[in-house]
Amino acid sequence: MESLVRILVVDDSPTVLESIAGMVNGQFELQKATSLAAAIECAERISYSIVFMGLALPDGEGSALCTKLRKLYNMRPLQIVAMSGSSDHARVQKVLSSGADDFIKKPFEELEFKLRLKAALMRLAEQKKLISEREFYRQAVHQEENLSAKLLDRQMNLKEDLAAMTEKRKGFDSDDKKLAASARYDVLSGLLSRQSLASRIELEARRASEESSHLSGLMIDLDRFKSINDSYGNLSGDEAIRAAGDAIRSCLRREDYAGRYGGEEFFVLLPGAELSVALSIAERIREFIATTPVKHDGKTFSVAASVGVAEYRRGEAPGEWVARSDSAMYRAKQLGRNRVEA
Repeated sequence: MESLVRILVVDDSPTVLESIAGMVNGQFELQKATSLAAAIECAERISYSIVFMGLALPDGEGSALCTKLRKLYNMRPLQIVAMSGSSDHARVQKVLSSGADDFIKKPFEELEFKLRLKAALMRLAEQKKLISEREFYRQAVHQEENLSAKLLDRQMNLKEDLAAMTEKRKGFDSDDKKLAASARYDVLSGLLSRQSLASRIELEARRASEESSHLSGLMIDLDRFKSINDSYGNLSGDEAIRAAGDAIRSCLRREDYAGRYGGEEFFVLLPGAELSVALSIAERIREFIATTPVKHDGKTFSVAASVGVAEYRRGEAPGEWVARSDSAMYRAKQLGRNRVEA
């Protein structure tokens, strides 16, 4: 319930603290802190659901506070939104790597703050759901172990059966992790799955539109893929896709995302990249794919790719942006393949 959501706001500016308090307007239980130490002291006494925190505090960096909060709330749902008046890319990346879930640039309008707050509440609900499901699983395993122990006490092979049960539990944990990974990643290419890629495209397009930031996309299609299957067999096509996925992943920056769009097509999102930067990355990917030999069943062959580049236009529907990348890729095909077009 939203009435039970507690919010902690950490910033050394009284103006920012009072502004956020006014935006919340009594809808949630809100606590203010002006330093890292005060924030930790609050978080140790009271369980918070959402933390809005500045990147630069009088007694430390926001990334340090983020790390401490993640350790303190190890198995509890918590959303952290970083705030900063500057766009220091390195500092923002550091706090996101330390566990922050989102970022908002100061000063911000009430509508932008409420949108960030709403997004945090949605992610918080998903966190609570996952933790609840995990706890249910643990309780079920615990009850099963207790019941099994009582039954096994009556048998001479207690030690052997308990060992077998432990191995079975490890197998369940391993299968659970594999299922979670397969739902997010494409098994063959190792990149994001089509569903995860679609969600990421929607999110990054919305973020670029709201923040007026650069965002570019690459549509990559392997050239003459059918002839690879015809010449070397269908399994060779799988190896080509796997090799292309490795090549794409090795060329990405830390903040980039790539997924398998379908068949032998891939889509790459480049947050913060204007067209000139995107063209450079696209050329690096194209060259890497073209110069990396693919080996299968004792045979070695090469693969080439055509790449289409399009920079996102603010307010544009994500589907239109992807379609422009796709059109650029087809121009590359028409102009001779194994090239980059925008």
